[in-house]
Order: sequence, then C-alpha cells, then structure tokens
Amino acid sequence: MDHNHGSSQDTPWNINIPYAGAMAGVLAGLTALLAIRHFIVSWRLFNFKVYYRWERFIVNKFSYTLVGMRGRPFLPPIGAILIALLLLTTVLPLLLVQVDLAINSNRAGFLAISIVPFLLASTGKNSAMALVTGISPVKLNYLHRLLATAIVVLATVHMSTMLKSWSRFPTFLESKLAEEKVQYGLAGYGCLCVVFLGSLYPIRRLCYEAFLTTHIIGFGFLGAIAKHTPYAMRYFFAGFLCYVLNALAGWFIKSRIARARFDVLPNRCTRISLRLSSPLIHRPGQHIYINLPALSYFEWHPFTITNTHMASDGACDMIEVHACVRGNFTRKLYERAQHTEEWTAFISGPYGNGSIDLEPTTMLTTHEDILLLGAGAGITFPIRLLRELAFTLLELPLEANYITREIQFCWSVRYPGELDWFKQELEQLLVAFETARRSEDRIPRLSINLYVTGTDIGSVDEKLDDEQQNEGNGMLRRSPDSETSTRPNLFTGTRIQARTLLRELDGGSPGVFACGPAGFNAQVKNAVAGCSTFRSVPHLHCEDFEY
Repeated sequence: MDHNHGSSQDTPWNINIPYAGAMAGVLAGLTALLAIRHFIVSWRLFNFKVYYRWERFIVNKFSYTLVGMRGRPFLPPIGAILIALLLLTTVLPLLLVQVDLAINSNRAGFLAISIVPFLLASTGKNSAMALVTGISPVKLNYLHRLLATAIVVLATVHMSTMLKSWSRFPTFLESKLAEEKVQYGLAGYGCLCVVFLGSLYPIRRLCYEAFLTTHIIGFGFLGAIAKHTPYAMRYFFAGFLCYVLNALAGWFIKSRIARARFDVLPNRCTRISLRLSSPLIHRPGQHIYINLPALSYFEWHPFTITNTHMASDGACDMIEVHACVRGNFTRKLYERAQHTEEWTAFISGPYGNGSIDLEPTTMLTTHEDILLLGAGAGITFPIRLLRELAFTLLELPLEANYITREIQFCWSVRYPGELDWFKQELEQLLVAFETARRSEDRIPRLSINLYVTGTDIGSVDEKLDDEQQNEGNGMLRRSPDSETSTRPNLFTGTRIQARTLLRELDGGSPGVFACGPAGFNAQVKNAVAGCSTFRSVPHLHCEDFEY
C-alpha cells in the first residue's frame, strides 16, 4: 500500500498525473472556447445573425429559475445547474475509473490540486478569467464557489479514505500521523475547511470581516499543500500568478482616493457624490467598490454608477452613486451621513464587463422596444441606462438606423416615499421626450410606470399631486392627449408583471434590461424564457445587486 506522492523533490512520474492533466485540460478548453467567443462577439468579426439568435434563445431558456412560495428562488437557474452537472460528470469518471480509492486515495488529491489554478484565476474583481471570457466577476463568482466546493469534496475524499485505510493498523496510523508530510496535509485541509465555512452565505452577508479573514487563511492552505506534496506547485504557480495580477490591477490600476459628500434622501437612501483624485472612464452598467474607513477598514461595497457627466473621451472626475439601506454597511452609512459632510473614500473600479449591448446607440439600433425594469434599490441600473438614452436622443444628432419606437421604464418600490429618489427627474424626462416628439417623430415614445407594492399607500396622492386614483385596479389613468400625459402612471398594490409587458409588445426582439432582488430577477428571467421563440427572441440583460 503506497500512499507516497514521490520519494524526492524532483517529482518522479505518478500514475495520477494524466487524470489531473485531463481535469485541467477540460477546464482550460472551456475557458478557451469562452475566450474565443468573447473575442468574436466583442469585435463583431462575423455577422452570424442566426448564431446570435440561437445563442440568445438558448441563454434565455436556460435562465429559467425555480422559485418558492414567496417568489424567491430556491435553486440556481437551469443553466447554472447544468454547469454544476457538467463539472460533476467530468470529476466522477476521473475520480472513479480504474482506481481503488482505498489503495490510491491520491487520485482525489491530484484532481483537487488541478482545479486550484482555475479557482485562483476566477478570484477577485479583476480576475484573469473575467478578462479573457468577458463574463462579469459577479457571474463568475458562481463558478468560483462551484470549483471551491469541488476542491473541498475531493480533499475530503483524499483524506478520509487514506485515514480509513490506515486506521486498520493503529501502530501504522500513529507513525504516519507523526510524519511532517502528513501533518502538512492535515494542516492544509484544516485551512481549507475554515475558508469554506467562512464563505457560507450567512457569514459573508452578516459579517464581511469574518469572510475576508477566513479567505486570507486560504494562503495557509496553498503553503501547507505545497509542503505536503512536491507536485502541487506545478498547478499552483499559474493560479498564483493570476491572483497576483488581480491584486496588482486592483490596487495600482483601478484604485483611487476620493472625497465623498452625502445627501440623505427619503426612506433610508443616501446619495454619495465622489470627487476622484484622477479621472475615471466608465461605461453604462458598470459599478465601483467603495471603502469608507470611517465605517470599516476592510469592507468594500459595490454600487452602480448612476451619473453620466462625462467628457468626450468618456472620462469624469465626479461619480454619483445611491446607497439604499439593505445591510449593516449601508445602514451605518445612512445613520452617520446625517451628521457628516465629507469623508475620505477609497474607490476601486469600474467593474462589470460594460457590454456593448448596453451602449445607447447599440440599444437604439437593435431593439424596436426597450424595457427598463427596476425593483427597489435596483433602480440605479435602469436609471443610468435611461439617462444615457435620453442624452443620445435629445442632445446628439439622430442616426438614420435608429429603430426604437418605445421605451418603457418600470420601477417597483415597497413604500411611496422611495419614489422621491428619482421622481422629479423622471417627470422632467417625460416632458423632454414629449416636447422632442412634437418636432421629430423618430424620437421614441417614453412611458414611465411606477408600482407601489406595500400596504402603506396613504401618501401616494401626495407623491403625485391630486390626481384621481382608480380603486378598481390601483392605476392612475391618464389620457395620452391630456395635460397629464407627461406624468408617470402609478399602480398600487401590485408588482411589475414582466410577462404581461412582453406579451403586449408587437413582437420582434425587444431589449429587456432589469435589476433588483433575487426574486424580482427570477421573475423577469422566467418571463423572458417563457416568451422566447425563435421568431421573437428578447434580449435579456439582468444585473444582480445581491452578493
């Protein structure tokens, strides 16, 4: 029974190396395919309209999410489940084919260390995998957690089967546990378990400092396993290099110092205006991470960039974000901001792939109808897109290839007071669009629908002056030809029905851009999946602000 990895540091041949190589090869091959696809799509090298339509159709269908009684998803989307099954069907054959784990438990250990480089390559906001594939770090985080779970399971199989085979011979077990090599292995496994437990959702949600501290212990895992087996470094080196580049990019390329000023808005929202130490180039849909040492030395919180005050080259030295109270960080910020004028802040970003599909000219030349959907604090994403569209349509010359006929902006809130965050701006945009349409009929029609889902709607009339409310369906009815046609439509006691909005369209390929809590995003994804046919394939871009 030989459980040794090799008798010397020159790493002689091991029977498990081909299986570890196959595991790394599968992951590297999938990454290469995604990189090639990203390169072709980003640079529009080929006009494969049929391919793009099929790809969008498949992505829409695979985004379907099973939801529970309260509307919150209790399983990932179908596509994410298929990715997990793909990883499982890759690992299991390599783990179980032509091996007796009681004799060769090293097979599981080799597979675990072969996954480590891809785990490190998907780590962080500037990860190498996000760079080459164009996938948002937020979405890659699912793959990161999936790979980490696979490593924990494989390491557990490696350790447990080995200890079980040794336990039949107590004296042999005692001698093995006294070896430095085994002790390093057990120490590495302990560090791995601490990192895994510290990454569970309740901990990273409620105590970010504990989440961060346990992840730092991950370096102990790498060091211990490097001492445990000489085969580890051939896999660790590439991943460690990717991680170092991620850290350097975060600190020396995408980090800035800023001065933050705060405006307290109704219903526990804080507008943060940041004056940056150096100009920042950002695109629609991107976000930044903010660290406020006055609140926490370690916690970095993501916020969507909502302002569009940019120079001709896309750079700006002023950033505006909105922080709604959703957790400990935003709660402390709201409470302290009421008594503070200006703080020092550290900014990291921008992040998010800044897809070309979010550029206003692309949206206007691709979609006959545009749906901008936001729920609660998720309004920061669609409001930025609406501002970009308004600037392109009202301030710049109209392009001949614009095909958009209507822009529908829908915002769902729980309390009427939350409408004050952007209510005045939305009313001004409605007036601007209606005025522009009188002189140029190619300007799309803008309609704004506001939804109040909470039971406390006593102040709704005050929010929208003295307009009459229809008690039958909770909608403030306005005639398109009346003087109130430039006021938002208000619905009370109901939510945004994305499926209904899509069915009311004339067909084609509308653009759906949404952001909100997990339950809201699941509803939008399911609506798009249900309405997708090969003749009419909505384009869906869904941003998550939960992390």
